[in-house]
Amino acid sequence: MNYRRLGRTGLKVSQYCMGADNFGDQTDEPTALRMMGQAVEAGVNFIDTANSYIAGKSEEIVGKFLKGRRHDIVLASKCRSKAGPGLHDIGISRKAVMKAIEDSLRRLQTDFIDLYQVHSYDPDSPIDEALRAFDDLVHQGKVRYIGCCNFAGYQLVKALWMSDRRGLARFDSVQPRYNMLYRYPELELLPACADEKVGVIVYSPMAGGFLQGKHRKEAAAPGTRFDTTFRAAQFYRRTYWNDVAFTAVDRFLAAAKQHGVSQFQLGAGWVRKNPVVTSLIVGARTEEQLASNLADWERPVPAEALKVADEIADWYRDHAPLVA
Repeated sequence: MNYRRLGRTGLKVSQYCMGADNFGDQTDEPTALRMMGQAVEAGVNFIDTANSYIAGKSEEIVGKFLKGRRHDIVLASKCRSKAGPGLHDIGISRKAVMKAIEDSLRRLQTDFIDLYQVHSYDPDSPIDEALRAFDDLVHQGKVRYIGCCNFAGYQLVKALWMSDRRGLARFDSVQPRYNMLYRYPELELLPACADEKVGVIVYSPMAGGFLQGKHRKEAAAPGTRFDTTFRAAQFYRRTYWNDVAFTAVDRFLAAAKQHGVSQFQLGAGWVRKNPVVTSLIVGARTEEQLASNLADWERPVPAEALKVADEIADWYRDHAPLVA
């Protein structure tokens, strides 16, 4: 397993990050506990969860796993998304942040979170109010580093400027969706991260599993993120479910077969070769899928295969419908 510094900090995280968004739903608790042990045994030291994942169940399961190994794990969690029925169970106002951290610490059964992140931009809360609250959490020892997710480039730079101006803890990482079929972060966000030395923790490197080639235009594979019974299926379908994407996936699968690599090797390898990327969140649902991903992670991807992946990604970018 390879490790990288998170942005300009001294914190070292495994480039493979264990995504816990399925824990308590598509992955039951006993399986999730075994999977985290499986990942740690392979060298993974980075686990990502959030207060809103499965109504807090994900954090509870991760908390059970942390017992006896807390200081060996870099724990990332988030606030901002709706995590309860109350008026301040959502957002990044000072009141909401202070409640969210206490709730998360209780569920995670820990005294601190290594990387505490804003789940998405909140237009209802001034960013300096949130940064002041996060800065207080750092000084209280409840949080070690702070980051953000799903920020546009200008939103990240505005936050960094505010931290510098007010002398507050700054976002040392950003978590964007980024893969061969979704490259919007390349326009402004990734260049800003390179310039400001902000770590980039990519989620959905396999386009929610779309690059695995399991789906046909007529119907999604059952039990996947694109299955309409899944809570976020419409979000994934809106982003990727189009004729151009299916053509790109067919070309992608052919390239992987031609060069003797798995779909995961090629899709994740395309993301990993970007020097701005620090870590990839991989959200396996089963022990078998995780074992396969971890084995493929250590296998090199031929340069020629990555070149073909670049060509496919460029073709898709030039022909895909615009999705906001």
